[in-house]
Amino acid sequence: MRKAGEYVPRRADQLVLDALTDTRVVVINGARQVGKSTLAELVLRNSGDGVARFLDDPVIRAAAAEDPVRFIRHDGLMLIDEVQRVPDLWLAIKNLVDREPRPGRFLLTGSARLLALRSLPDALPGRSETIELWPLSQGEIDGSDDGFVDAAFALGGDLRSDSIGLRRKDYLDRATRGGYPEAVRRETPRRRQRFFEGYVADLIARDVKQVAHIEQASDMRRLLSSWQDRPQACST
Repeated sequence: MRKAGEYVPRRADQLVLDALTDTRVVVINGARQVGKSTLAELVLRNSGDGVARFLDDPVIRAAAAEDPVRFIRHDGLMLIDEVQRVPDLWLAIKNLVDREPRPGRFLLTGSARLLALRSLPDALPGRSETIELWPLSQGEIDGSDDGFVDAAFALGGDLRSDSIGLRRKDYLDRATRGGYPEAVRRETPRRRQRFFEGYVADLIARDVKQVAHIEQASDMRRLLSSWQDRPQACST
């Protein structure tokens, strides 16, 4: 069992490292709180010549907005966290990597499906690779292999598995725990529920409005609540 706060190695670690060897711009994309910044910082620390820019800091964000070209000047790997906060950075990055097309220039993280945001002026076709980071898998949480999907495709109806001693309640506990690192770290269902309540509230207040221009946040909250509270069919 891992200690609270201990880093959980991700399957995406190697994908990011591989992409940086031959791609100018690598994007780690995914939902909030799945561990994008943590993964990116770990990669940066191992690069030796990296520098980080965190755009949730108002001072740093203001500097990026004022002069995007100067902001991205750096000879080594540059991590820009929450890059969607300053859309003008995209054109500056595109111009730089076109003039200096060497791999491993930028490692970007973003939320809210950043490449689909209407406010972004340009994507980076042919210059970037996007790595999707999902919540923790059961194998990542347990420190074991994740082989079920590959085995299911390979073996089909011949798939068999040895019992690992889990009961129905154990599967339900895992399902309600989910894979968000902060929820996994919390020790009781009540504390996990508080995390998810806060997560949904933040999602409605920030990301949903940003992507879909939804004005009536209360309607979205009622929609999610009605889906959550609908009768569930279950077998015994």
